[in-house]
Amino acid sequence: MTDGSASTQVQTGQRAPTVDPAKSNRLRRARAIFTCACDMPADERLMFVEDSCGGDLALVELVRSLLRADEGGVSAWDCAGVEVALISPVLSLPLGYEPIRELGRGGAGVVQLCRETESGELVAVKLVHLASSGRSAAARFRREWRLLARLRHPALVALRSAGTLDGGCAYLVMDFIDGQDIRKHCREQHLPAHRRMEMLVSIAEALEVAHGHGIIHRDLKPGNILVERNGGARLIDFGAARVLDGDLNTRQEHTLTGQIIGTLSYLSPEQASGNSRHADHRSDLYQLGVVAYELLAGTLPYEMDGHTSAEMLRSIIAEPARALDSTGAVKAGHPAVAFFERALAKSPEQRFGSAAEMADAMRALVEALRTSDSEAAR
Repeated sequence: MTDGSASTQVQTGQRAPTVDPAKSNRLRRARAIFTCACDMPADERLMFVEDSCGGDLALVELVRSLLRADEGGVSAWDCAGVEVALISPVLSLPLGYEPIRELGRGGAGVVQLCRETESGELVAVKLVHLASSGRSAAARFRREWRLLARLRHPALVALRSAGTLDGGCAYLVMDFIDGQDIRKHCREQHLPAHRRMEMLVSIAEALEVAHGHGIIHRDLKPGNILVERNGGARLIDFGAARVLDGDLNTRQEHTLTGQIIGTLSYLSPEQASGNSRHADHRSDLYQLGVVAYELLAGTLPYEMDGHTSAEMLRSIIAEPARALDSTGAVKAGHPAVAFFERALAKSPEQRFGSAAEMADAMRALVEALRTSDSEAAR
């Protein structure tokens, strides 16, 4: 997206204000790095920022200011320098919803747990003050709104309503998922391996629905897969999604060269190399493979502990994933080993061709793991 030419004439005959290309580029880079850093553990953010800024101290300080702003519950998206616009601690709710408690808050807005007064049901209301969140965040919010309206599957969060309020605030009303992220759920419930994989089958099926609409999630991770009290898994958060077909096509969206979309530990090789614009549905399948591997092995497929962000990216891009049987999760030669060799292949062409194909392979793997679990219990 161009910033406009400094030589453009306004109607009064005066020149438009000159845009400082260096300052504009630094702000774009800062926003890209900030977006990635927000999804990282707090103790890893500074190292990631310093690695990503490549010795540009001014850029480091700008990103750090955005992170401080985000931690303080303000919007960092529309900064002209390091100034930020405050998001009101309490945003107005649409009529018909009573607030109960805040579920989460970030630079783009807030999510409130509410009760629908007519039905008495609990819902999650996501609120964004578009005027203060900036054009990029506002565009992502509107896209998420329209994406969710198209998707229907038991493992996806249903959009109940959406709209705008006086004062420039937009909202989404979604099903409230009373559960916890899948990694924590598996750990606390001491679930056997076959049950862990079984929950992910429905996520693969949900991805098939999304991919059928040309929608790529791009941020599959345990925190975006919630397990309800009944044991069902739900895929949430299409805020980073990309649309490849139809009127919401974002194939030609303007992104920074080398911009990383997603959460570092779960990136596909093509995302880690900065080619997010070229990542397709097979990138989602790779990320789901990483989640499945972690649930079975209790560790990620690459060595991450003690490594810098740059080293982690190099591992994802170039190093083969550790064979599952090397972690002790399964015996040598178990069908799970071949499954993950394909799911975590560096080349998208060598992975599963569709979410439906991956779901079928997962069902077969569930049965193999069920047999292994039964043998181990004897």
